[in-house]
Amino acid sequence: MGFIRTLLIIFLVWQAFKWIVKLYLRYLVKKNGGTGFFYTSQSTGNQRPNGDIKVDSFGQPTPDRSKANLDQVGDYVDFEEVK
Repeated sequence: MGFIRTLLIIFLVWQAFKWIVKLYLRYLVKKNGGTGFFYTSQSTGNQRPNGDIKVDSFGQPTPDRSKANLDQVGDYVDFEEVK
């Protein structure tokens, strides 16, 4: 009888936890106006109006000097499985 009682208590605690989380999430959505959990109206203040496009161009990208030149890497060695 003790095992069934323990399972019933665990089940009821789990249901109460789910109910509390659901209420808390509804509160967060209403508080933020449905914009998401971590976004507020203050963080969206730097948006540009529609039609305003700004492109920064720096010309052609320079090759990365830290990468090895493919001509200096070496020969391709074909892999053969040894049994």
